[in-house]
Amino acid sequence: MGGDNRLPLVLGEHRPPKFDSWGARPFSLFLRGEYSTGLWPAQDGYGILRHHSSWSLFILVIVARIALVTDSASGIPAALRDQYKIAVVPIGFLFGDSLYVDNVSLSHDEFHALLKSARRLPTTASPPPGEFLEAFREAYHQGCKEILCIVTSRALTGTYSAAAHGAELARQEMADIRISVMDSRCAAASLGFVVLAAAKAVADSATLDQAAARAEEVIPRIYMLGILDTLEYLAKGGRVPQVAAWLSSLLQVKPLFQFHDGQITRLGAVRTKARAVSRMLELTRQRLQPDRPLHAAVFHTRAPEEAAELAARVQVEFQPVDLYTTEFSQAMSIHTGPGLLGLAFYNEP
Repeated sequence: MGGDNRLPLVLGEHRPPKFDSWGARPFSLFLRGEYSTGLWPAQDGYGILRHHSSWSLFILVIVARIALVTDSASGIPAALRDQYKIAVVPIGFLFGDSLYVDNVSLSHDEFHALLKSARRLPTTASPPPGEFLEAFREAYHQGCKEILCIVTSRALTGTYSAAAHGAELARQEMADIRISVMDSRCAAASLGFVVLAAAKAVADSATLDQAAARAEEVIPRIYMLGILDTLEYLAKGGRVPQVAAWLSSLLQVKPLFQFHDGQITRLGAVRTKARAVSRMLELTRQRLQPDRPLHAAVFHTRAPEEAAELAARVQVEFQPVDLYTTEFSQAMSIHTGPGLLGLAFYNEP
């Protein structure tokens, strides 16, 4: 910690300074003698503010030098995004000739009203590389020269390619920036888990490589099970025959699916939503390690009451260490339509 690296601070009547750095947060506070001031950036990502006098205030501050970036399909609740300073690059979608920004241009009610009336489904559009470049640039100007960007599975979208291109542009512009772009092999709430695992590692003072390794480690542990309320929107997109959608609606058949480690698998179909939920919980139980801490997230599209009921059952039956509820992003909802209900989860090793 050499004196040449000091960044002088104006304390003003010995009051603690306000920190605007990305992710800075107070850690500890104590008194000591002698006098000097300065902030020394340490190699391990810690900064120490020293203020000495005949009596003095010491403040140790953890400064998160690693920024987290993801895309809007991740569905991470706003409170968690804010807590871990996670930047979100929105996906786009086209209704006719109009381009909309995922979860920004339209409210969920407006989006689903348009979706219901559309004769042809909108098409999704990966964010342009410039959107990722702007996110990387913003993080850099906030003091983060290392960035971990984790995005939706490249098997589903072109977002990974856009992020990788944006990272290359950022490296050309900011020579000392370091960016790692990761294909999560996940989507929606399962992607959210990967990002949050990395964010928690960063909060615990992990390096960029350690945070990336933590994210990679949880990916094969994460399962996402879901129930489609209707096949209408898959039929509109040409993914299932119209007659199949009509019969599914007539017979109240609810298809179940699994998304795990980049692979989508059909898990059969059950008549009525209530039976489908029970079947989904049974399938969840088969995939759990009961002796290991469980993380869970309930996701839905326009089904808040069903989601709340499912969350209550998950809490009672599985007792996760954390549980949140999130609505599917609009771009992800294009092929599912309203009524989707599901559960993402993973056990700690």
